[in-house]
Amino acid sequence: MEELLLRHAAHGSLPRPVVPRRRTLRVAAVALRTRPTSLAVPGLARAPAPALAPTQAAEPVLPVAADAAAVLLAAGVPPADLRRAAGMCPELLSVPAEAIADVLRFLTDEAGVPADDLPRVLRRRPRLLVSPVASRLRPTLYFLRALGVPDLHRRADLLSFSVEDKLLPRIEFLESLGLPPRAARSMARRFPALFGYGVDGNMRPKAEYLLGAMARDADELFEFPEYFSYALATRIAPRHEACAARGVRLPLPAMLRPGDAKFRATLAGCVGSTPPRRRSPLWYASWVDDDTGAVAMEGTV
Repeated sequence: MEELLLRHAAHGSLPRPVVPRRRTLRVAAVALRTRPTSLAVPGLARAPAPALAPTQAAEPVLPVAADAAAVLLAAGVPPADLRRAAGMCPELLSVPAEAIADVLRFLTDEAGVPADDLPRVLRRRPRLLVSPVASRLRPTLYFLRALGVPDLHRRADLLSFSVEDKLLPRIEFLESLGLPPRAARSMARRFPALFGYGVDGNMRPKAEYLLGAMARDADELFEFPEYFSYALATRIAPRHEACAARGVRLPLPAMLRPGDAKFRATLAGCVGSTPPRRRSPLWYASWVDDDTGAVAMEGTV
């Protein structure tokens, strides 16, 4: 053996030791056990991602429980509305299917909502689905009926409001402005959207502006409860200031309802005018139009 080594050394042809390629094989083995997108090995082709079966690709991913989703889908609610409802009401993720079925039965059997109209109602107010029937929906329905609100099947979104926390405080606020209880209830009955407006963030600053800067009486609110639906900064205050600059005092509907073009035209022809009587044809014929597209109505709070 020693002679063999000396012979190879003399000729410079000692064989090189063979190094086992354990590390390369180890990396390749790890790569094969790992998803192709999580580890890239030089010289190793990336395997394509597994394609979903046609049934898997077409199946919508619903953010609610399967049994609850089945109840809502059977009622005609689109899958996209289920995802939107879950985003607006995270409680929907834990509501059992039996509770949702009870809400749907209540809306159709007691509140009078047509079955075909359920998707629209739930899209507008998904919180109905997480409102208990016995402690929230039914008491609110009875209260609104006693108040005399008409067409409750078209205003089903109000049913999720609490009587003690939402409805009564709005009526009590109107009474605090000096309106008699009967007048406050009449305003809410004629314009139920009042129940959706916040007291401190919407109704109070607008009422204070009317009673203070505009120097008007709360009786005008009784005649025109829609006053609370107009934006204070972009509608009420600018138009009042424009009228005050010309010495003109318009009724609230005449000041707020018309579009900008008609309001400017009307104001240009008025100097020191007095408002027409409500029984006068001028109340609507000359002072109010139906330019609803230009009216900037505020959303509910």
